[in-house]
Amino acid sequence: KMACSPLLATSTVVLAFSAAGDTSYRVWLSAMDPVPVLSFRAVDGKPGNSAFQQVFNPSWIAASPAVGHSGLLVRTQNCTALPGQCVGCKGRGSRASILTYAQLASHDSSDDHPVFAAVGNASVVFGPHDDTDDLGTEDPRVVYDGNGTYIMYYTCYNSGKTKQVRITMCAATSPDPSRADKWTRWGPVGLPEGSKSGALLLRPGREHLLYWGAGVIHLSRSHSTTSWPTGDAFITNTSWGNPHVEAGPPPMRLSTGDYILFHNSWSHDFPEPPGYQPAWVILDGNDPTRILQRAAEPLWSPQK
Repeated sequence: KMACSPLLATSTVVLAFSAAGDTSYRVWLSAMDPVPVLSFRAVDGKPGNSAFQQVFNPSWIAASPAVGHSGLLVRTQNCTALPGQCVGCKGRGSRASILTYAQLASHDSSDDHPVFAAVGNASVVFGPHDDTDDLGTEDPRVVYDGNGTYIMYYTCYNSGKTKQVRITMCAATSPDPSRADKWTRWGPVGLPEGSKSGALLLRPGREHLLYWGAGVIHLSRSHSTTSWPTGDAFITNTSWGNPHVEAGPPPMRLSTGDYILFHNSWSHDFPEPPGYQPAWVILDGNDPTRILQRAAEPLWSPQK
């Protein structure tokens, strides 16, 4: 397990789509503000707003009737590292990965730089609690079911004190992800060693779909959101040759009825250039197990 030292990580971008005909899509990103929305370090004269050295792997938390605000659920950690450097954190205790909530403080249609509340110890809402995840809780992916429950898949990382596999995907649910006392943990979801990064597509009354994995993205089907079979390999590379892929956020429904699934990718030479390169696929709205279109080039590449 490696921890890198980003400045989170996300600067403000605009994601745009266009569709022509039945299945032809164009997807692009435009950078709007280079200043990170969360950062341990000061950037361009703006003071840091994170008490944690590493701020990464954010998951968007949409507002709901019970939770009247939106925000980011962010993996945070304290590993001594230089910006852009990866280190073996071997974190437990104060060095373990935890999940922190950063509430969206202000945003409107004219604001190119959304402002999030600073994060510190009081912002921690989830973290290690037993031998299942004593080395960290990582890589959150969150879906709201429309009926008052947020479903989260995350990586449980443990020291091997039990027969539990060292790294595996776990599930938790909450009516309010911004509160530490509202989470219910369901433990490992039945996937093999090394499973992580679960992008859930809920389909009430039908089998739900889970696109998951780092290295290869698998597709699993289940009527339960807390127990999954391994499923089959679904995405194994990119059209430009990156041999490693990882599931990103949950699929997004487009105005055409189809879905877009974002995923990461990297080459055998990682972390050497070109580094991580996000990509996308379009899934058939009537059959989301079918890919209609794949990105012909990276959606984004490291700029420095």
